[in-house]
Amino acid sequence: MSYVYLNGEFVKSDQATVSVFDQGFLYGDGIFESFRSIGDRLYQFPQHYQRLLQSAEALCYPVTVTQRELEAILMELRDRNGMNDAYYRITITRGKGQIGFQRDMGNDLTCLVVGREFQEFDRTCYTQGIQVRVAQTRRNAPEAINPKIKSISNLNSLLGKLEAKATGAFEVIMLNNKDHICEGASSNIFWTKDQWVFTPDASTGLLEGVTRSTIMRLCEERLNLRVITGEFKLQDLKFADEVFITSTSLEVMPVVKVDDFTVNQGQVGPVAHHLREELHRDMGKIS
Repeated sequence: MSYVYLNGEFVKSDQATVSVFDQGFLYGDGIFESFRSIGDRLYQFPQHYQRLLQSAEALCYPVTVTQRELEAILMELRDRNGMNDAYYRITITRGKGQIGFQRDMGNDLTCLVVGREFQEFDRTCYTQGIQVRVAQTRRNAPEAINPKIKSISNLNSLLGKLEAKATGAFEVIMLNNKDHICEGASSNIFWTKDQWVFTPDASTGLLEGVTRSTIMRLCEERLNLRVITGEFKLQDLKFADEVFITSTSLEVMPVVKVDDFTVNQGQVGPVAHHLREELHRDMGKIS
């Protein structure tokens, strides 16, 4: 039986309960972070912790747990569940409250930490590439919902995922309200041309993924590739040598088809392959 950490206690997962009046359940009033560990090393946890604080500050959450305290909780959860390479999610909501928008916003927070053994995607996805579709659903405008808040209220991305499932695609590319490429439903997108790597700028309304930042760094430090951010149209992808998407769980996933357009004659290119190797090296999975 696995354990979770809930409001200061380690609880068996089948006995963990949250109030039906929790504001996360009623209103999506919550934030989260997902990240990994390699052995007993929490990969890039300081960056994830800072983004958690950033989200909490935007929603006026009084988060008092320190980075070191959270690290200790995560390591104990790892030991209790017998995990080696783990995938974690921290969820914080405003906690138990009342129904109605005139409610008190000063509730005790709900804090849930879950962890499971990380499971890689099928190897053929990385060797043969995946297909993505351009979603009809647009990404929320940054003026409406601040993309710096990693919110559990994620219906926009869910609609994108439902579109992907309906068409048999692995993922979708979501445009913003100005027809610029933004990101996937749960990933960031990159493409290459010659010795240049391109990715949408934060101004498009995307969530600045920690893995996205890492890939940008690895491109320039390890592969000597210049990264250009900006506002791009779908047409830009048709001139790309390679396209790939990134996230904590996907790592670097090569894309060989966008709608009916084939990328690089349907072949996985070298940049995506080498970047995933460099990411594994950065994680400490290979030397």
